[in-house]
Amino acid sequence: MWATAVFAACAHSIPEPPVAVVVDARPGVPAAEPLRTVEHEPPVLQRPPGPPLPLPEVPVELSPPRPLQASAVVVHVKQPAGAPLETLSLVVAGRPVMLGPSPDGWVGIAGLPLDSAGYHPVELVYRRAGRSEERTFFVPVLARTYPSTRIRISAGGARSDPEVDARIARDRALIDTALRGSEPVWLPREPFGWPRPPVRTSPFGQRRTFNANVMTRHLGLDLRGRRGEPVRAPAAGRVILTGSFYYQGNAVYLDHGLGLVTAYFHFSRTDVEMGDLVEAGQVIGAVGSTGRSTAPHLHWSAYVGAENIDPETLVGLSLDPRAEGAMRPVSRP
Repeated sequence: MWATAVFAACAHSIPEPPVAVVVDARPGVPAAEPLRTVEHEPPVLQRPPGPPLPLPEVPVELSPPRPLQASAVVVHVKQPAGAPLETLSLVVAGRPVMLGPSPDGWVGIAGLPLDSAGYHPVELVYRRAGRSEERTFFVPVLARTYPSTRIRISAGGARSDPEVDARIARDRALIDTALRGSEPVWLPREPFGWPRPPVRTSPFGQRRTFNANVMTRHLGLDLRGRRGEPVRAPAAGRVILTGSFYYQGNAVYLDHGLGLVTAYFHFSRTDVEMGDLVEAGQVIGAVGSTGRSTAPHLHWSAYVGAENIDPETLVGLSLDPRAEGAMRPVSRP
C-alpha cells in the first residue's frame, strides 16, 4: 500500500506542555509556586491585541525577531536597570520556556506552534522590590507554506491490529516521558550543525493525504542517505532514549538541555547507549530503513518542551547560559 511514494510514515504525539512555574531569579535558588498560565494561517498579520516587543520595563530579545511557524526561537531576558528581578516566569505562545541564567539575565528556547500565524503573546510574570508584576507583549509569527502529498491506497488496506496498537501506545508512553525529561543545563558549546549533508527528500510539515483525507503530518525532516552511512550528532547532548519502535524503527533521542530534544529515526545500526554524553560531530548511528519506512534515509525530528518544531531552524542556533542554576518548568501539583 506504500508503493506509490517513498517516505517515512512516522506518528508523533504532542503531549500538553507543562504548566509554567515561578523560578527564583537568583542563581541556584528555585521556588515552587505554580502560576496561571488550526488549521490555516491568515495571509497577512493583523494588528496585535497589545503592545509589541520590545519590553520597556524588562528588556526581552527574540532571535529571529520575526520567526516562522514551527521555529526554534532564542529568548533573551535581560536584568532590568534599577531593582533586580527576584523571580521570573516566561511563557511564549502559551508554552512555558525553561530558562538558564546568562551573564546579563536569562536565556531559553521557545518552540512556536506548527500552525496559526499571527501575533502570539510573550508573557512575563516576575517579582522585584517585593512586588509581583505581569507583562504581556506580542511577537509576530509569520506563515509558512506546507506542501502536500496525495497517496491512493486500496479500500480496506489499513486495518486495526490490537497487538500493533498496544505496541504503538507503549512507544508513545516511552517517548512522551523522555521528552519531558530535558535537563535544565545547556550542553552545546558551539552552534548546531547538520546530522547529515543537507540533501532533503521530504520537508517538515508536509500534509499526507490518503484517498483525499488528510491523515498525517510529516513532523520531521528527511535527509538522503544510503544504508550504513553515518549519522552525526549536530550538537552536544545526552542520550535519553534508544530503542526499536513501530513507526520510528531504531531511534536515538538526544537531550541538549533547556527543553530541546532532537531525534533520529530508521537507523540500521545504533552506536550509542542510554545516558551517553555525545559531542558535536560524533557518530550516533547509521542510515537505515527500519520501522515504517520504504527506503533508507534519515528522519530528523526536534522538540522544544515536547512541541514539534522544524529541525532545520536549529542549524546555526547558539546560546551561552551558565551551566549552573538553570530552572525548568514542572508539572502542576
